[in-house]
Amino acid sequence: MPLISRILLALAAILTVVALLGTWADRQLLNTDDWTSTSTALLREESIRDPVADAIAASVADGSRATAVLEEVLPPRLQPLAPQAGALVREAAQRATERLLDAPRVQRLWVEANRITHEQLVDLVDGGGTVVAGRGVVLDLRPLATAIAQEAGFSGERIEQLPPSGRIVILKPDQLKTLRTAGDLLKLVGWLPWVLALALYALAIWLARGARRRALLSSGVLLLAAGLVVLLVRRVAGHALVDAVAADGPYVPTAEAVWRIATTLLAELAIVVVVVGLFAAFGAWLAGPGPRASWLRGHVAPALAATPGAVLGGAALIYLVLITWGPLEVLRRPLPIVIFGVLLLVGVWLLRTQIVRERAAEPAEPGAT
Repeated sequence: MPLISRILLALAAILTVVALLGTWADRQLLNTDDWTSTSTALLREESIRDPVADAIAASVADGSRATAVLEEVLPPRLQPLAPQAGALVREAAQRATERLLDAPRVQRLWVEANRITHEQLVDLVDGGGTVVAGRGVVLDLRPLATAIAQEAGFSGERIEQLPPSGRIVILKPDQLKTLRTAGDLLKLVGWLPWVLALALYALAIWLARGARRRALLSSGVLLLAAGLVVLLVRRVAGHALVDAVAADGPYVPTAEAVWRIATTLLAELAIVVVVVGLFAAFGAWLAGPGPRASWLRGHVAPALAATPGAVLGGAALIYLVLITWGPLEVLRRPLPIVIFGVLLLVGVWLLRTQIVRERAAEPAEPGAT
């Protein structure tokens, strides 16, 4: 294989790693549907839901502020009991929060709050939107806190008197310029590295005259390696981030769950690249002159040569079963489904073409007419 093809393949493999990381970051941070799906999965994780419940319950019925409110509404003779009553309020809010966070109604409030926040974020990244009253981008959990306060037994003026769960600041106004620059960069790395990587793979194979099968085999191996590198980066970066954030404290399981869920899409993209690399490498090996490859081609040759429609239909059926099963989120999206389906059918057809050509070149058996 020419040196230029090897250099191009190495560059393509590096770009594949960049493309995987860039696509994940772009989709996770700038795609509202992916953002809300991740937020839903986070809330369903017990190790995350419990700290969220603690924080919301503390905001709904903070001990000192709840005590002050109770001192105002209780008769004078019962005011000394306000601290104990405030603690009971906090405990009731905690139980109600834990119970409500499992309820579909409250989870819908959580998802809607995250969706509104993310749409505001994307609007600002795109150059639109406004920053209201200098607050920046906020996650407004007040509807969630109101529902929890009602479940805890508060109503009417009592809910207004008790401290609501405020707003969580996601982005400060002075960070808007940086956000827009980062957003433009994320949009670019979400597609450009893929285009460049595919072009380099194709160019390397085309330039490898006389060794194109070997170049295809190398492309498959490098795709496999790129996917595995990204999976390794995910694991190593996750450990480092958890150590930096939780530092062996009580929130280690929470940090681990957040990283695992937030990088699920990255892992799925890497797995898809690994599978594509395996298929490309296997196809290049199967088309080779090796004795095992020749033996295997000989066994499938009659079916591929005689009933091409049945073979293509069988491959399409297997692919449809895989899509229906949906083990990977990426295979539930229209564009990847079309791309991988076309690649599969083209690969099967090229293999059939080679087998038919080989059978036509075989010498006729003695006595054949």
